[in-house]
Amino acid sequence: MTVNTRDMRMGDVLRLSRRPVEIDPNQKYVALGMRSFGKGVIRYAPAMGSELTKLRHFSFDANALVLSNIKAWEGAIAVTSEEDVEAVASSRFLFYVPQGDDVDVRYLRYYFLSSRGLTQIGQASPGSADRNRTLSMKSFENIVVPLPDPPEQHRVADKLDTAMSQSVQVARMKDESTSLTLQHADALFRSIETRAPLSRALTESSDFVVVEPDMPYRTAGILNRGRGLFLRPIINGSETKYPRYNRLRKDQFVYSKLFGWEGSFAVVAEEFDGVHVSHEFPTFDIDPEVADVEYMAHLARWRGLHDSLSDQGTGMGSRRQRVNVGRLLATEVPLPDLSEQRRITKQLTLARRVADSSAAQVEQLATLRRALLDAAFSGRL
Repeated sequence: MTVNTRDMRMGDVLRLSRRPVEIDPNQKYVALGMRSFGKGVIRYAPAMGSELTKLRHFSFDANALVLSNIKAWEGAIAVTSEEDVEAVASSRFLFYVPQGDDVDVRYLRYYFLSSRGLTQIGQASPGSADRNRTLSMKSFENIVVPLPDPPEQHRVADKLDTAMSQSVQVARMKDESTSLTLQHADALFRSIETRAPLSRALTESSDFVVVEPDMPYRTAGILNRGRGLFLRPIINGSETKYPRYNRLRKDQFVYSKLFGWEGSFAVVAEEFDGVHVSHEFPTFDIDPEVADVEYMAHLARWRGLHDSLSDQGTGMGSRRQRVNVGRLLATEVPLPDLSEQRRITKQLTLARRVADSSAAQVEQLATLRRALLDAAFSGRL
């Protein structure tokens, strides 16, 4: 379907609308925040004015297009609701309302979340690094958008509202499923009376290899909060500062000395067998007569283990802490007999499969959402 459009400069159809608020340090305020990737606004828990950032703060209108000036380039763009106006927002947020009846801010929100719109926002957010990329009012107002007539804007926005609300519901269900899975695991592990140091189940077994300058290496890192290993790009030996790597083996327990205090633990899955990590990632064999491998994988994700090591680092400041091998192995964990481990593992594995299925649905919906947005702004919706 061919849709007639007019190229319109944002500063000609929108006006900035926010009002300064004098923050009383002894009064409570709800601060507004924003999620990236089009996931909307956040209303934080009430806090005293003395606890807010030192930036200037503003009130704003409902049904305003709001952009985070430091994260708009990655989709921190939304439309405010009636509930949002009870909050205050820092100078990091830009609020725009229509100057007349020519524009639907919902349409603009979806446009700027499409591939074309995000590209324009990115081009208007210069900076040498992600955290230095800033969208100024002038840059945003100079963006030119092809706008159809208002009835067509309303039609497209209404259709996208319906489709996106379903996507939001699925994402919310996924978050609830993940939270319930973590709570279930926490309750099971805390109910176990038999505890033992990790040294009962783990024996250090690192496979160090000398880094050859002309050799390519598949490398990995570990996400915090027990979220597992992830692959890094292949790197040549000449491109790394490390003189040696540790080579992973399937079913080993591995952790990061640097970030063990925030839960960077994992059990090596088959797809990471033979992948390399730095010498800061010690690996351990799991004694099959003491511990079930899958049980240890669930234990690596357990927040109780993470919490027990959160103050066990050495060094100056949180980012310089290290959890050494001795401290890790001395940590006591729930460690019942193998039959009980397998019973617990069966429950946790089933719960995790359900949560992973929800996560896969969210990923599929994210792909569908991007396709839907691109279709909407190419006249195919």
